[in-house]
Amino acid sequence: MIAIAPTFSQSAGAEAGFTLLEGLVAIALLAGTMFAIFTLVGGVLSSANSVGRSNETAQVTLNALEVMSAVNPMLQQTGRIDLGPYAVSWKSEATTPVSDGVGYPVGVSLYQLAVYNTSVRVEGPGAALLAAFDLRQVGFRRVRDPTPPLRETLPGIAARSR
Repeated sequence: MIAIAPTFSQSAGAEAGFTLLEGLVAIALLAGTMFAIFTLVGGVLSSANSVGRSNETAQVTLNALEVMSAVNPMLQQTGRIDLGPYAVSWKSEATTPVSDGVGYPVGVSLYQLAVYNTSVRVEGPGAALLAAFDLRQVGFRRVRDPTPPLRETLPGIAARSR
């Protein structure tokens, strides 16, 4: 049996490892790729932070709207409600004249009404503005008492009461 030994040429032996130039090119490619990845991650984190702030502002605004649904601007034209981490303040101005409501089926209702434009501000610690918006609300106040029904006008009631 004859053994054949592999032969190496002199040029193949010289290319067996990395040269300094190939190493530098690999490092440059790796650095460029890492820079692109870090830029992408930074953009994603910035977007996530922006979305978080936007969600916080939306939540604060919804809370302020809920608070303002209980406020009657005809009775409380200005005010401030402390909600712990922030405070809701408002100032209302009538945009229509105060008028009597219409009673059902005819006549005048027990209430007077007007439409108000309410400027709402939500302030955080240190009077930092968290949200501000304008709101249209209907203001009302009771100005009359209901009139009791006349006993004589109801059939059968007048006859029973005698």
